Amino acid sequence: MTPTVDQNLVNGLLRNWTHMLKVFNDDAFLAQHDKKALNTVIDSSFIYSVIWSVCISIDTGSRKKMDQHFKKVCDGQIDNLKKFSKKVLHSCFDRGTIYDYVFFPESNTWKNWLDLTDPSQRDKFPEGTLVQDIVVTTIDSIRYSYILEFNIKNNIPTLFCGPTGTGKSAYISNVLLNKLEKNKFMSIEIGYSAQSKANMA
Repeated sequence: MTPTVDQNLVNGLLRNWTHMLKVFNDDAFLAQHDKKALNTVIDSSFIYSVIWSVCISIDTGSRKKMDQHFKKVCDGQIDNLKKFSKKVLHSCFDRGTIYDYVFFPESNTWKNWLDLTDPSQRDKFPEGTLVQDIVVTTIDSIRYSYILEFNIKNNIPTLFCGPTGTGKSAYISNVLLNKLEKNKFMSIEIGYSAQSKANMA
């Protein structure tokens, strides 16, 4: 495990879960889903939030062990833990680890991270692109960029940790300059500038 504080892990979990459940504020969304589907959205949003808060606080080499343990917890295979009354994990997890999938509450679907990009458009860089500006498409670049964009849009403070040279700055720059909607990025920049001036005053 990496150094963590339990209350921060829970806080991170609840922040993610809360923002994913914003879909319940949309009357059209509620009208499109029956009670069973809505319960699935709540459960799946919680599972995703646990994975990307509590279960991610380990090093890469430990993910396989965490994946196996988490699945056992969800399947009620751990002693002294009550088994859930229904299947909690989606069937997609039978074909991969808990770190391979992202949940979309709007459509109540799980997708593999690699499905978020068009294979035919991957890694086509404009002529003259500087080496330091190139972000090669990998499952890591896809999911960390997605998570960062989600956090920015929902005002969730984010800290990228890791050794030098693992692509943290490149991922962040790519999201800020290329992934966010231009007007959204400008509003963030304006808000940041206004806050900076206020702090200086």
